Amino acid sequence: MFYGKVITVWVALCASAWAQEFPLKPLRVIVGFAPGGPADLVVRPVAQKLHEILGQPVVVDYRPGANMVIASELVAKSAPDGYTLLATTSAFTMNPVTHAKLPFDTQRDFAPISLTANSDFAFMVNPVVPARTVKEFIAVAKARRNVLTYGSSGNGGSLHLAGEMLKLAAGIDMLHVPYKGASLAMADVIGGHVDVMFISVPPAIPMVKGGKLRALGTASAKRARGLPEVPTFIELGYADFTVDANYGLAAPAATPRDIVSKLSAAVAKAAQMADMKERYAGLGLEALANTPEQYAEFIRRDIAKWRKVVAAAKLTPQ
Repeated sequence: MFYGKVITVWVALCASAWAQEFPLKPLRVIVGFAPGGPADLVVRPVAQKLHEILGQPVVVDYRPGANMVIASELVAKSAPDGYTLLATTSAFTMNPVTHAKLPFDTQRDFAPISLTANSDFAFMVNPVVPARTVKEFIAVAKARRNVLTYGSSGNGGSLHLAGEMLKLAAGIDMLHVPYKGASLAMADVIGGHVDVMFISVPPAIPMVKGGKLRALGTASAKRARGLPEVPTFIELGYADFTVDANYGLAAPAATPRDIVSKLSAAVAKAAQMADMKERYAGLGLEALANTPEQYAEFIRRDIAKWRKVVAAAKLTPQ
């Protein structure tokens, strides 16, 4: 019994010393999407700051496919030593409810590190749609004989589920038109082939200013920095109507607690740096950071939220 306690203490001391020395070699951040996309724009500034703070290179490794499932599986099955991390996106908490089966468990097989950034979503309509407010839009949707259409970047994604949330919250019907990307959907809304869509605020701002789209509401907790004149759905009486693009970092589940904490502290330090905030602001992003416990709770709540939406909308997991 005595020897067992000694061994336990020795292992704990070794793990603590290892965590204090971490990192001793380059880190790798796995991105589940192709270079040049939103996830890439978010993770590169974070990787650079982690390199500066931790003193080791941080390599960005792209493993696109299956809406982040391929990248997530790779990280879930990697060595839990803190050297292989997953760049999470909104898909991280949507995949558990939009997929019938995943090769990992999102809550069991990962150690959340921290959120890193988010961007707001806005509800956009083609100017031909006779509505200048959300209230007017809902009235139009209920009065129309022909069902309005809404575009998205694909089945099961955040833009699709945001549209389903609006249908449920407002008691209206709209026909979902999925595309292979948000830019393609937005082009068809501008062209009048589709009536409306939710989209991330940054690419929509020039379209709103140019009169090609009309913003009726933002699906964020507070007004979007790029569209300060547009009210939030919460302001309009739709409690808890929040949908945004969120990004973060996670490690394999068995990664030592001290290493996870060290990585989380590095993200927090990066988020407070003026040049980091400025760079993200230029991309329409807000730099974020929270504790591993807070991020774990965020993941739990987000999965529960989307599970309710998918069930209420009677969507079939693929």
